[in-house]
Amino acid sequence: MDAGNLHRRLKKIIGQVQAIDRMVDEDVPCEDILAQINAAKSALHGCGKVVLEGHIKHCVRDGIEHGDADKTIADFTKAVERFANLG
Repeated sequence: MDAGNLHRRLKKIIGQVQAIDRMVDEDVPCEDILAQINAAKSALHGCGKVVLEGHIKHCVRDGIEHGDADKTIADFTKAVERFANLG
């Protein structure tokens, strides 16, 4: 997984959430706060994609090549379900 990329993204998200917190204190219109919340959610989703891509490139590839392919596929399915909020 690209840890440097992930850390940069997470720091940006932390800044977004802190800005949202300030917006609440500054009595910013609700629509603007909701727009920023949506932007933070999208950024978190992007982080999830980075983690999932790293999982595929490393854990899944290694598990299929050197381990138990059936277990690796089951674990991958579970990871996708968690990412998609299905399980």
